Amino acid sequence: MTVLDLSQQAELEKPVTRTVYFVDLQFASATQYVCTADRTITWNGHDWLGFGTVGSITAVEESEGVESKALTFTLNIAQSAYLSLAVGNVEEYRGKPAKMYFSPLNESFQLVGDPQLCWRGIMDLMAVAVEGEEGRVTLKCETSAYGLKRQPSLRLNSAQHKRKYPNDTGFDYLNDIIANPVVWLSKKFQRSIN
Repeated sequence: MTVLDLSQQAELEKPVTRTVYFVDLQFASATQYVCTADRTITWNGHDWLGFGTVGSITAVEESEGVESKALTFTLNIAQSAYLSLAVGNVEEYRGKPAKMYFSPLNESFQLVGDPQLCWRGIMDLMAVAVEGEEGRVTLKCETSAYGLKRQPSLRLNSAQHKRKYPNDTGFDYLNDIIANPVVWLSKKFQRSIN
């Protein structure tokens, strides 16, 4: 839940309200600071790029339970950096933090108070879509509750196996086998060497 100060609340109660969202995307190579404004805004020691960098943001949904609610950012495909991230290696963005801040603007389009953190999660999926002559890069982000709905891993280690079968020692050598691989040759290949 976002708590606004009195000046921000007063600005939001006016008949006409101007707002801006700041999005902090912490990619592996560098952090990108973008906003929904029509210009670059300097805040918190960073220049937050506007000019249509963030085209749209899906609605933030809250729930009483621990169910995961995804948030999707539409990024400008004309910026080659986002296009290369979308078609590049997933380790550049997957599982990396993403934050979104909110702030109202006054009549002069200046920030009212400090922007408030309104959403936090991790980047999950980045895709490119082209429809007709228009293209977009979508970045799907999940909350931390997303990891709770994943199924447990099917891997089994020695301790888990011994709980069920206390006398079986088959998994005791697993770490050694993985750490010291041995190349096995087929009989046919061994005969061809001799």
